[in-house]
Amino acid sequence: MSAKIVNDYYFKRRGKLIKNFDNRLEILRDLLTRKFNISKIEDILSQIKAEFEKLIPEIPYIGGQKNPMTTHLIGGIYDLAIFRILEKEGFKFSEIGKLFYEYCDLSNKIRKKGLEKIGKDPSQYPFEPEYMEMTKKMCETSKIRTYPDDWIMDYVEGDNKTFDWGFDFYQCGIHKVYKRLDAEKYTPFVCLSDFSEANILGFGFTRTQTLGCGDPICDHRYVKNYKTPRAWPPDNIEEFKLKLD
Repeated sequence: MSAKIVNDYYFKRRGKLIKNFDNRLEILRDLLTRKFNISKIEDILSQIKAEFEKLIPEIPYIGGQKNPMTTHLIGGIYDLAIFRILEKEGFKFSEIGKLFYEYCDLSNKIRKKGLEKIGKDPSQYPFEPEYMEMTKKMCETSKIRTYPDDWIMDYVEGDNKTFDWGFDFYQCGIHKVYKRLDAEKYTPFVCLSDFSEANILGFGFTRTQTLGCGDPICDHRYVKNYKTPRAWPPDNIEEFKLKLD
């Protein structure tokens, strides 16, 4: 079943999208101070913002605010703007991956503080009944395939031994748009950000396959009482199959 595609959805929200990106770029600014002077940092950040603005028309509509995955999709395009400009500035592939992982770590530390401030335990959010129920509904909705560029996924019940619950992703919106924009090589870096989230927030997470590394699925699993390892460098991360320079 298909639904109406709102072609100007992101364009109408351009101002808000750029403002949100500005907040993210402040985190990146701190990391760039290790390598560049203030003038060069401003130049790089300006290029990244301009690149994102160019990418806005490329973001596929998957339901807007009614679809929680829209936020992830926009985040993936923010990341793509960063990847492209870092590459343009002469960063090696491995350097881009390292800087991006550090950027994710800092972002997740801010998020952790925010959750703690409102009285939530960051290590328990994937196991909250409300979150799990919302996820089940998302998985059921994804099977209808309303939007061609949306995620397609199954909810996976835990086996009470190796994991508590999880997803199997058969299509990823970020992977699909990266592939269309000839940026598929960066998808594995976005995948590794899931390990950063779990490691910093303190919940257990495992995965052995990803679409971004050429596998047929992403086997995304949540595990109680398990310490998620830091995933950079990704030498011992089973899902990561790329060769770094």
